[in-house]
Amino acid sequence: MKKTIFMTMLVLLMSTFMYAQYETVDFEEGGLGADWAWTVGENSDNPPLEIITNPSASGINTSATVAQFTARAAGMSWALCYADDVADFQFDATNTTITIMVNKPLISPVGIKFEGTSTPVEVQVSNTVTDQWENLTFDFSSAIGNTYNRIVIIPDFADRTADHIVYFDNIQIPSGNTQPPEEPETAAPTPTYAAESVISLFSDAYTNVTVDTWSADWDNAVVSDVLIDGNNTKLYTSMVFAGIEFISETIDASSMDFFHLDVWTPDAIAEGISLNVKLVDFGADGAYGGGDDVEHEISYGSGTMTSEQWISLDIPMDDFTGLTTQGHLAQLIFSGGLTTLYVDNIYFRSGNSTPNQPETAAPTPSYNEAAVISMFCNAYTDVTVDTWSAEWDDANVGDVQIAGNDTKLYTSLVYAGIEFTSAPLDITDMTHFHMDIWTPDTIDGESTFAVKLVDFGADGAYGGGDDVEAEVTFDNATLQSETWIALDMNLDDFTALTTREHIAQLVLTSGPNTVYIDNIYFRNDNQDADDEVVDVISARYELNGNYPNPFNPVTSIKFSMSQPGHAVLKVYDVRGRLVETLVNARLDADNHEIVWNADNAASGVYFYSLKVDNGPTETRRMVLLK
Repeated sequence: MKKTIFMTMLVLLMSTFMYAQYETVDFEEGGLGADWAWTVGENSDNPPLEIITNPSASGINTSATVAQFTARAAGMSWALCYADDVADFQFDATNTTITIMVNKPLISPVGIKFEGTSTPVEVQVSNTVTDQWENLTFDFSSAIGNTYNRIVIIPDFADRTADHIVYFDNIQIPSGNTQPPEEPETAAPTPTYAAESVISLFSDAYTNVTVDTWSADWDNAVVSDVLIDGNNTKLYTSMVFAGIEFISETIDASSMDFFHLDVWTPDAIAEGISLNVKLVDFGADGAYGGGDDVEHEISYGSGTMTSEQWISLDIPMDDFTGLTTQGHLAQLIFSGGLTTLYVDNIYFRSGNSTPNQPETAAPTPSYNEAAVISMFCNAYTDVTVDTWSAEWDDANVGDVQIAGNDTKLYTSLVYAGIEFTSAPLDITDMTHFHMDIWTPDTIDGESTFAVKLVDFGADGAYGGGDDVEAEVTFDNATLQSETWIALDMNLDDFTALTTREHIAQLVLTSGPNTVYIDNIYFRNDNQDADDEVVDVISARYELNGNYPNPFNPVTSIKFSMSQPGHAVLKVYDVRGRLVETLVNARLDADNHEIVWNADNAASGVYFYSLKVDNGPTETRRMVLLK
């Protein structure tokens, strides 16, 4: 079969081959490069790139004008210049050969680097002659599938004892006729299944097994690694069929119940277009074609697939009916007509496992909003936060619903940077900083959770000389596993935080690597949400509970309102997904009883929440047993 697939690939490549289209940065008037905004860096005093008359218009280069770069002796060995005027392009199998003409006074490497939406890529090639024009060739085939729009030239990659004048010209680069595919704005949902019940091929949430290749030599696809909202993701482009192989260490999935992957495509899901997922077991001999191979493919069309949306495919292993053995899985194959596909969270899991997450939401705070500066809390209006996971941190963050309540979920958490530099906070009138945290991780003597606040000072810039910061650390005496912990910190405990008018960063450093966080706010305890105000709000309504509980399939939910108001009563499942809105209307002051018929719901734990006007949300738990 592999030979047949390989020959098919050759036929497809030959039938679709196109000559590459290049354009040349020639620095001529009316051409490319001469009017670009070149920036020089890593060079002592950074003399600008100059466009001058060709000092040696002979041999292979008779151009009228060329670029002149001055590499200072005192500069870095990698002194460079770059331009952002390159039109977006994507490397493919036909356009990875880049050339440049150089004229140098010495033999040393020349570097060309491309930057853009994909991981930067750099190749170095040394000239072989001096004081004459030479055409150098660079191979960028390692970057196939990547998209760029900046070129960086390192004309003289060498340590220098004197200034070097280097000339370069006629840079042949891919023409900008390939636009990058549309991409997701948010990362795929972060899985929260227990690691011991998962065999992961690709997911930031787990330790991954060995995968030999994400694009086998016999397939017809281009694969690259991209970051989506800070999350590592596989991007397949020009895909006819993609072969993922893990032959060196085959996977025993015989005890697994599900195969999972999250997919996103910008392609239209037209008739005849599908995502086909095939698993192949090589058998006990671990070799393809040994006589004991089995495989099965499952197809997902328009009934499941949707364009420009993350789709979670949680496939029962029993649905792979032809996969009669699952002890030596060695291949995963995608096909079906989609040409662009983002993929994340590829793993097998045991169906007996359940996500490690809170069953109930963090307690709803009831402080008077006038006494609170909220960063993240459903009970208040939040200030602007620029990012919940800065580029420099080591963490993944996602937004999840816990019993109907918005919650931040940090996974693979070492340290997380939360920044609000565009609108720093003045907390001089605040007395406390609060957050609620929940972790499924085991708490031992090494476990800590540290909270750091950073004030950027009046200049609003980090490193401006007036920054101050302080950190408060919690150990296993405070932390607990699988329970909400309220961290209510007196700001006086942040002793080194001598100024508090321009708070711009919150940094969390954690021994637990999975942490749910809610209700992040500063408050003034001297105003203390005014107990009378809180009492008045809470006294306006009360969620009395449901009866019977457990129930099957009907239960009555009772609540009372001392004043008329707009009431919202909702039911959520244990994953925080809305099941049904039972009330969304203005009700009179009275005792109310609402009947929920759960005939169409599955057995399990459910939550119901009541909110009247702008008051706090009250939540209760109920159990459906069928």
